[in-house]
Amino acid sequence: MDKVTILSRKKFLAYLPDVVKEKVVAIRIGDKAPIKDKVSDNYADTLSLAFYDEATFAEKIDRSTPLGSNRLTAEDKVIIDNFIDRYADCYFVVHCEHGASRSAAIGYYILKHLGYTEELNEKKESALYSPNIEVYGLLIGKPYTSKTATELRREINKPE
Repeated sequence: MDKVTILSRKKFLAYLPDVVKEKVVAIRIGDKAPIKDKVSDNYADTLSLAFYDEATFAEKIDRSTPLGSNRLTAEDKVIIDNFIDRYADCYFVVHCEHGASRSAAIGYYILKHLGYTEELNEKKESALYSPNIEVYGLLIGKPYTSKTATELRREINKPE
């Protein structure tokens, strides 16, 4: 099993990890307030997040709404980092609606954060994913702006 498995919501609902439950955790991403369902019982723990799959320059986002305009926030990053660090010895299954953008951004970040360079490069070279640049930028500490856009695109696509 890969350190990080990236899936669509539909595939996640039918997916059964091939290792013991205690060694696999899930990160579930949706547009609205997340729920835990019976599928979450297949994992040692589940982190559910809700944010949109959009890419807007950080300087143009209105974060004044109580929910942060349904964008990934700095507070979400702290929650994600704590979850990754707590389960660094486990496998991660990450899903969003289509399994290509939000989940890929978090999956890439997990691999980078934990030093799984070979697997990260394999995923980058596979052309299966198109990580959300806004999400990935926030996670690695380089918010997506007009000045960082080219650098972030290069990092998302270029092997480490």
